[in-house]
Amino acid sequence: MLKRHKKVGKELQALLISLGYGTLFPPSKSSLSGKALARWELRKTRIVQQALELGMKVPQELVDQVNPPLEPNPPTNYVDDGKAPF
Repeated sequence: MLKRHKKVGKELQALLISLGYGTLFPPSKSSLSGKALARWELRKTRIVQQALELGMKVPQELVDQVNPPLEPNPPTNYVDDGKAPF
């Protein structure tokens, strides 16, 4: 368990630095292709989920990218036909 915690912590720290968290300058734009970009997003998702399982602190913006919050008021199919609703 301790080895896993340390490994996920190192991966999370590397991910945060590569995304520009805790650095003075923003990261440069990467030119990843389709498959490489998909692999990067999958890796980012896996690291964030593991860090949350282990109770590590993860920036809320990154959590929202991986697990988007539910929409509080879902859209409805309201049609105004001129009649009273009841």
